[in-house]
Amino acid sequence: MALLNLIFPPRCPLCGEILTLEEGKVHRSCYEKLPWIREPRCRRCGKPIADAAEEFCLDCFRNRADHGKSFDSGRALWLYGGNIRKSVLDYKYQGMKSYTDFYAEEVVRNLGGWIRRKRPEALIPVPLHSRKKRMRGFNQAELLARAVGKRMGIPENGRILYRNRWTEPQKGISGRERRHNLAKSMEIRQFPEDLRRVMLVDDIYTTGSTMEVCGQILKEAGAEEVHFFTLCTGYGDG
Repeated sequence: MALLNLIFPPRCPLCGEILTLEEGKVHRSCYEKLPWIREPRCRRCGKPIADAAEEFCLDCFRNRADHGKSFDSGRALWLYGGNIRKSVLDYKYQGMKSYTDFYAEEVVRNLGGWIRRKRPEALIPVPLHSRKKRMRGFNQAELLARAVGKRMGIPENGRILYRNRWTEPQKGISGRERRHNLAKSMEIRQFPEDLRRVMLVDDIYTTGSTMEVCGQILKEAGAEEVHFFTLCTGYGDG
């Protein structure tokens, strides 16, 4: 291990700079700058909201007719900004798979109690299209789900959801159009008959379109409860 650290020195998952042995897995100064999500938060998706008297963020309020048809609740660790934004982008696009352990440990430390209360029987990573997975070399949601599942004793199952077609970037289109495009690209590959409570896993939650579609497909397949966690989320004011 010492030789490996000399050849491939560990890097801080937040700034990408080399770590010394004394610093552990992350620079303290970087860790202290993380944009943690605090209360009040949307009681459904977990986004931070400005007014504690409000139950839902703007996106969940707009999609309230779909409550119960897709996902039931969700949580994230950080706001998608500052040093964690660069970290997650490097994780996805620069092949920094070594960041997985840090992310998984933070999920367990900060969301582990909430996850256990939901009693998921499987962690389901949001799938990538096979071509996109080949381009990146891995599915970051799958790595995260596997690492968290191993630490919490919850099986990861990446065989349930399947992305059957390539979708172009969804920026600049309405939420309804996003959900329509995603619904055409997602399908169930195999769903165990005895599976009832599941938890979706992804790196970033933005408008909620992906979770809405995945949740609806899973419930149509037989899931009674669908929850999710992500590393990051956007602001809850739209």
